[in-house]
Parts: sequence; C-alpha cells; structure tokens
Amino acid sequence: MLANVYRITLAILFLVAIYLIRSYRVVKAMDEGTAEMSHLARRIRSGAETFEKTAYKRIVPVSCIIAFIVCLIIERYAGLFFLIGMVCTTIAVVVGMSIGTYTNVRATATAYKNMNEPLNVAGARTVNTTLKGSKICGEIVQWSGILGFVITLIISGTDPHAVGSSIIPMQKAIVIPVAARATAYGLGWSIVAMFCRVAGGIFTKAADIGADLIGKTIMHFDEDDPRNPAVLADLSGDNVGDIAGNQADLGESFNATPVTALVAAINLFGNNPALLEASIAFIIILALGGLISSIIGLHFASNVKKSEDPERQLNISMWIAVAGALLTSFIASRRLFSGLDLPTEFGSWISPFIASAIGIVSGASVGFIANYFTDVKSKWAIRVADMAKGGKTGLCISMAIIAGLISCFWEIIIVAICSVTSYRIGGLYGLAVMALGMFSFIAQPISADAFGPISDNAGGIAEACNLPPIVRKILAINDASGNSTAAMGKGYAIVGAASVVFAQINTYLKSYGATGLDISRPNVLFGLILGIGVMALFCGNLGLYTIFGADKMAKEVEKQFEDEDVKTGRKLPDSDKCIRISTENGISRMVQAVSIPVFATIAIGFLFGPETLGGTLVGVNGAGLLIAILMSNAGGLADNAKKRYEANLVVGYEQGTEGYTAAHDSATHTDTVGDWMKDVTAVCVDICEKIMGMLAIMLVPLFVAYQIIPL
Repeated sequence: MLANVYRITLAILFLVAIYLIRSYRVVKAMDEGTAEMSHLARRIRSGAETFEKTAYKRIVPVSCIIAFIVCLIIERYAGLFFLIGMVCTTIAVVVGMSIGTYTNVRATATAYKNMNEPLNVAGARTVNTTLKGSKICGEIVQWSGILGFVITLIISGTDPHAVGSSIIPMQKAIVIPVAARATAYGLGWSIVAMFCRVAGGIFTKAADIGADLIGKTIMHFDEDDPRNPAVLADLSGDNVGDIAGNQADLGESFNATPVTALVAAINLFGNNPALLEASIAFIIILALGGLISSIIGLHFASNVKKSEDPERQLNISMWIAVAGALLTSFIASRRLFSGLDLPTEFGSWISPFIASAIGIVSGASVGFIANYFTDVKSKWAIRVADMAKGGKTGLCISMAIIAGLISCFWEIIIVAICSVTSYRIGGLYGLAVMALGMFSFIAQPISADAFGPISDNAGGIAEACNLPPIVRKILAINDASGNSTAAMGKGYAIVGAASVVFAQINTYLKSYGATGLDISRPNVLFGLILGIGVMALFCGNLGLYTIFGADKMAKEVEKQFEDEDVKTGRKLPDSDKCIRISTENGISRMVQAVSIPVFATIAIGFLFGPETLGGTLVGVNGAGLLIAILMSNAGGLADNAKKRYEANLVVGYEQGTEGYTAAHDSATHTDTVGDWMKDVTAVCVDICEKIMGMLAIMLVPLFVAYQIIPL
C-alpha cells in the first residue's frame, strides 16, 4: 500500500511543480509600471539577494559540520537526510523571497493602472496581483516539505526493527534508522529556519526601527520617504525577514509534524505492520490533501473580481482549505483504518479523523483570535491608538502589552483543550495527528502572511516614487489587512508549534521507555526550571541583538541627515551602507542565537540524563508559549494602532490637524517596541522549541547510555 501512496504522491507533486512554475511565470509577465518603479524594485531585490547569499555562506559550512557529526555519532546516513532537509528549506526560501521581490512592484503597478476605477474594483485587482505572488510562497513550502519527507521514507524504508549504527560505534545506544533519518531531516529544516528567522528578523527590524526613530519621529517624514537612507534596507528586509524567514519558520513547523507522527507510529505500532503502514500512509495523504485544497482556495481567492475587504478573500481561501483537509482526513481515516486490529488507546477508525479535525479547527480558531486582537479596526487597536493621544507613549505601550497578555489566555486555552482531547481520542498518535491536522493546509496561512510584506513593499514603492495619493490609499488598505493576516500567521505558527512540541515531548518519553514525567521528582523539576531559564536567555539575546543593530542604524541615518542635501532630497542617501549594517549585524548574530538551544539540549541531556531533559522541554514549551503569544499579538496590535493614525481612522487626529504629530510619534515609538517583539523574538520561539525537541528525540539513545551526573 505504501508503495502506491508514494507513487501517487510523487505524481501529484510533479503536477503541482508544473503549476508553480506556470504561476511564477504569470507573475513575472505582469507590468512593472514606470521605469522609476522598476528601478527601485530591482534595488530592493538586490538588497534581499545580497543578504541571502551572505547568510548562506555561513549556513552551508555550519550545516555540513552538523551533518558530519550526525553521521559520526547518531546514524551513519542520517546526516545526508539532514542535508536533504536543508536543501528543501533552501528551495522554499529562495523561491518565496524571489517571487516576493517580483510581486511587490507589480501590485503597485496594478493599483496605479486602476486608480481611476471604483475603489472596490481597483482594490480587488491589486489584491489579486498580490495573492498571485503570495500564494506561491505558501505552496512551494508545503510542496518541498512533502517531497523531502516522502523521499526520506522511500530511501530509508519503514522497518521499525532495523538497527542502525553510527560511524563511531556507540555500543550502548540502539538507533532505529528510519526514526534517526526522519528526525535528522526535520532537524535540517529547523536549523536553517532558525538561521533565516534570526538573521532575517534582525536585518529587517534593525532597519525598520532605525528608519522610524529618526525619519518619522525626529524628521517627521512619511514611512517610506526616499530621503531616508534606511528605507531601502527596510523594504529589502521585508522580503528577507517577513517572507523568507516566515516561510522557513512555518515550513519547519509543518515538517516537524509528520516526523513526530512517524516516530510516534514506529514506537507505538512497531509490532503491528498493518497498522504501522496505515498510520504512515495517513500522514502523507493528509498533508497532500491539505496542499491540494490550499491551492484550490488560493486560486479562487486570487481571482475575485470585486472586493472591498482583502481579508474576506483570504478568509474564503482558508475555509476552502479547511473543508478540503477535513474531507481528505475523513476519507483517508475510513479507508485506511477500517477493519484493522486497533489497540484500546487508539479508539476506532474515526479517531485519526477526529484528532486531525480538532487540529484543523483549532488552527483556524487561533488565527481568528489573533485577528480579533490585532486588526486595525478592532476595539483593541482603537484603545491603543487612543492612549497615544497627547503623546502618552508609556500608556500606549502598556495597553499593547496588556492586550497581548489577555490574548494569551484564549489561545493557550485552545492548545490545552485540543491537546488533551486529541490524546484521549487517539493516544500519542492522535496527539501527533492533531498537530499535523493544524498544519495540513499550511500553504494557506503562509500565503496570507506573505500578503502582508508584499503589500508593505508595494506601498513603499508607491511612496518612494511619489505616485498619486489614491494609489497609496488603495495599497494602504492592503497593508493594514496584511498586518492582521501576518498576526494570524504568527499566532498559527506559535500555537501550532506548542501542539507539535507536546507531541514531541510524549514521543521523546516513549523513545526511552518512560510512561510520563513526575514533576515531584527533583531532577524533573530541576529540568523544568532550567527550561524556563533557557527560553528567557534565548529571547533576551534576540532582543539585545536587534536593539544593538537598530541603534547602529539610527546613528547612521542621523549622520547622513547632517548633510543638508540629503535631508532636502537634492542628493540621494547612501542606502547601500544601511543595507551593509543590517546584513553584518544579522549574519554575525545568527550563529550565537542558534547555539543556545543546541548547546542547552546536548549539555542537559548528557549531564543530567533524559528525564531531566524531559522536564527542560516542558519548561521551554510553557515559557515559550506565553512569551511568543504575548509578543506577537502586542507587537501586531502596536503596528496597527500606529496605522490608524496614518490611515486617518482616528477622528480629530487626521494628518495636518493639531495634535496629530504628538499622537503619531507616540504610536510610532510603541511600534518600535513591538517590532522586535513580534518580528524577531516571537517568531523564533517556536523554532527554538522544535530544535530542542528534534535533538532530544534524535539523541535520546545516547543520553540514556552516557548520562554523566545521576540526579
């Protein structure tokens, strides 16, 4: 049966590849607008590509070293699958960033060409152009993830009783080849995703904060005024951090789910070949069905003729994707598990469907909760914006953080209820399938998230090229909606990652024969407290790296504005120097950031053993869930509160009125606090959690065999 599933999957992936190539060419064939717009777009693309090439000069050597070490001490071929994961991530990142830099100017050109049309018609056409590019960002991630996972299974086989060996014999440790190789494949995605997220996030937010602090609050220029030397770095950074980084992040989350489900199935059903085969087939079919339904939904959404609300189009695509994933899950569950001898904890044939449905519905619910707290028209955005009146920056920041904290409760409740319910329904496999269900249509959330930075870039191009105000108005609607869709994507990644890590923790325990963690035991409690500390250290350092870069950027902008010709626009600023500052800061810090979760997992595992490390994983996940939701929603809310002023949505405080400057400056300062929170720290937390989970599962035989300090 699995052989047939492999063949059908590869055939469908081949057809999807043709569709993606055609979609890419359709976008590139669109009009770029004026020569000035085209020139600016090329400069943005060049800045993004320069950063990506520089980053990979560091990523490739480090990845090769990690792959060699994995072959040396884990399983002699596992390092090759680590590299397959790295290559799949790279394909997704490069294609996504590339199409983002082509779509931005075409969205601007569409708004420019249709500026004399009714607003809903012009808006719909602009949204369609943006979606035609952003949908490729999501679809290529899920496509490459499924391809790499299936290739890993085809080459490795699925024999749960095979015993692998490392290049250096580790006689005490017993390793199952397929589990080691699949985990290494997932770790390849995780490591590259962390590099891309950290370096890209620091790049874009250092430029963004530096540009805003001087250009907006001191010089009182518009956001993307071409006189500001950091603007080009900011626009390039949108593609680096918010498109490529987010693709790597959500792609890594997606790939962690089938790997975790696979290892769970091997541990649980290794002595039941028919059930093991069915459980592996279900994983592949659910992921493939989610990809197909996402493609259908996004294709429909990108061809709507009239719309006054971009979010409505994106929501339609989500519900189509949800419906398709649910249908796929039901059919696969019935066909694969009916008539099999199922263990008591598995439930019945419908258990995998119910577990995946819980994940699918919870994923959508989390997205809408994030949207409720961050949307530009929400009551929370109104409250935060109101606090900025009169320049009350402290109150404005406080209100954004308060809203972020309150939002944590609702999203965490969803994770708790769904995790417990799915475990009760289908055991450990049900928990893993619930996480897979949440990410089964990941192409749609990634596409919705990429919609934001592409729209932001489009608005920046319009402003930098001095296009008519109506063009900027059309694009501003998309940009504000893009902030909300980005917040939904971040919330989706954060909460989905928590579900994945819960499944990873249980899979990890099963891997060394434990039935649970007893928190009353000193070594487990010690590990839990260590985990909270590790997460605090990781998040604090990310913020520190970003603020150092932002300060350096602000000083450079301030220095260039000392030239009166630059300040008045008679002379072009040295934007390339700002790009170099962001690039050097982001690249130099990424290895330091990645080393924290890697070193912590290895050190705690070997020093104190697998049980203490289990407590650490719980502490990391619990602290990370709170920090990530808080920072993501508070940051997104701060950004949209600022945009309420820029879009003239605050009555009596429209641009040009008395009091606007003080209120807008206050909202901008709040946004600069939210920038590093939502686009650097929050988005890296889930990758940190999954790197530690993947490493723990892969290295647990060594931790059992070679524990140094018994507690």
